[in-house]
Amino acid sequence: MDLGRQAKAMVLVEPRHFAPTTLDLTPTEEGGWLAVEATGISGSDVHVWKGESPEVIYPLVPGHQIVGRIAVKGPTIPYPVGTRVVIEPRIRCGICARCKLNLSTCSGRKPANAYGMIPSSEPPGLWGGMAEYVYIDPNARLHPVTDDVPAEVATFVHPLATGYTWAVELPALQPGENVLILGPGPRGLACLIAAKAAGANWVGITGLSHDRDRLELASKLGADVVIDSEGDDVAAEIASNLGCRPDVVIDVTSDDPEALFTALDLVRTGGRVILASTKGNRALHFLSDVIVAKQLTLRGAIGSTLVGYQWATSQLATDPRIDDLVSHQFPLSEAPRAMQAAAGLLGREELISVAVTF
Repeated sequence: MDLGRQAKAMVLVEPRHFAPTTLDLTPTEEGGWLAVEATGISGSDVHVWKGESPEVIYPLVPGHQIVGRIAVKGPTIPYPVGTRVVIEPRIRCGICARCKLNLSTCSGRKPANAYGMIPSSEPPGLWGGMAEYVYIDPNARLHPVTDDVPAEVATFVHPLATGYTWAVELPALQPGENVLILGPGPRGLACLIAAKAAGANWVGITGLSHDRDRLELASKLGADVVIDSEGDDVAAEIASNLGCRPDVVIDVTSDDPEALFTALDLVRTGGRVILASTKGNRALHFLSDVIVAKQLTLRGAIGSTLVGYQWATSQLATDPRIDDLVSHQFPLSEAPRAMQAAAGLLGREELISVAVTF
């Protein structure tokens, strides 16, 4: 590939303001270049677009759920040119204290060492999936994915990986245990798939009234009960359907402070709560005594592990149900509409997840 060429990109110059731009593809001694096929849009991308991520520095190329083909490879890339891969959003420097503790939030770059969060002012500028090419950092982790599914479907490897990490790895889920998921978004649905695949006896999932289509899909994916938390008594529905409290509760809600109280209340004594959602920097006032009295394990969750990605890429190749999990796709030129769709601003009917395709 001629590295003197330029790549089209949609640059977020400030909150809610995209500008079509071309950026240079510069030579690199290490790392490489990925020809982007599609990029999924998650809630964190929407927060960046809205200006709700206070540490983000604009301008930047958003998008971190990337799938593409290796176009140029340096010595750190273990796969041949042309291989279709997903690139893990979190880059790990390997030397900071967080990396040594195997955490997802590497401090090697500010504000975040992650795709879709690195400003365009840092060379080579193409650090997000809303561009024809994205730079492969020498420390980036790549995972081959099947060629047998459309690119937009392959982007769902990213939610699948987090679903496995949050529903199986972090709570050390055992076959036969019962799991409640708060929130039927893409990652909530991924938690459902992962928990069922790991042998969970019972999996319930809750959502709001406007999540009707997502809850219906959850039923098709194997949920034992789906609950409209606005119209139903969640505790009563669980008691009627399961007959006991769940072993694990996973909070995957979107900016809902009350969900944590619900999780702590509903989980069984000695159970585990996985907090996998942020609360918009709003202070939470709750009695920690409930954690002590019920002898609970409470874990925070960001991102996914290497094992999560390995499981997700395998699942993608064998689970045809994943085809239904990307409901909307837009070309790069319609990136603003894609963000609006992911934010629910174009309506929530049949909205599962959104991808930008090339």
